[in-house]
Amino acid sequence: MPKSIKIKRAFAPRNRTVLSEPLARRLNAYVLAAGAAGVAALACATPAQGEVVCKEFAAQLTHTNNFPLYLTQPAVAPFNIAQGTNSTFRSFTTTGRGTLQWWNRGFFTPNTVGAKVLLSNSLPANLASGANIGPGGDFGKGNSYGLLFTYGKGEYSYRGGGTKLNHRGNLNLNQTNYVGFQFKDPAGVHYGWARLSVSFEKGRGKSMHTILHVTGYGYESTPNAAIAAGSCSENVAGSENVSAGSSLGLLALGSVGTE
Repeated sequence: MPKSIKIKRAFAPRNRTVLSEPLARRLNAYVLAAGAAGVAALACATPAQGEVVCKEFAAQLTHTNNFPLYLTQPAVAPFNIAQGTNSTFRSFTTTGRGTLQWWNRGFFTPNTVGAKVLLSNSLPANLASGANIGPGGDFGKGNSYGLLFTYGKGEYSYRGGGTKLNHRGNLNLNQTNYVGFQFKDPAGVHYGWARLSVSFEKGRGKSMHTILHVTGYGYESTPNAAIAAGSCSENVAGSENVSAGSSLGLLALGSVGTE
C-alpha cells in the first residue's frame, strides 16, 4: 500500500504596511467606536480631527518690547505680540507746576500674508476658554495694529488713558485671555489661539505700568479645522523669557494714532 504523502503549502508572506500616525489614530478611533456602540454607530462616527500642536512657556513683555510668535516656519513669525510703555512729565510754564503722563498699550499684530486675528468691534477679541475658533469667524488685521488694551494716564486719547475695568481694547486686565487667530502655510489655513494675561508694576511717581505675559499657544494641524480656545492635545516642554528692553519698531508706535 503506498504511503500517504503530506503536502505542505507554502504561503508567501505578505508585505507589512506601515501606517502613518494620523491614519493609525483614525483607525484606532473607529475600532473603539465599533466596540462601544456596534457597527451601526461606527457607520455614523465622525473621523478624528488632526492633532493640536501647542506649546507652554513664560514670556514677559516689560516696558517697550515685543515677542514674535513663531508657529510652523521658524524663519517667519506670523504674529508679533508687543507692549509699549511711555512716561513723560508735562510742565506748565505759567504756574511752574506739571503733571506726569504715563500710558501702556498692548498689541497683537499679524506679520505675514494670510495671518489674521479673530476680531470683536474691529479689535482682537477676548475669548473664553473653549470658545470656537474656525471658519466663518470675523478675522482681520485689527485696528491700531491689533490693539489689545490701553492703561494709564495718557495726554492724548490714542496714547490711552485707561483703568483695569475701563480702557480701549477687549483684553480683560484681571484674568487670563485667549486671542484667536488664523495663518497660512503650504498645507492651507490653520486656526489657533494664544494665551495672554497682564500684571502690574510700580513705575515713576504714582504711575503703574503693565507686564504683558504670553504663556502659550495652540493650533490645529489639519487645514480648515476649527479649534477650541485653550485646547491642547500635546504639550511641548519649553521656556522663553523676554527681558525688559526696547524695540525700535515699537518705539515708533508711541507717536502713532488710531488706524
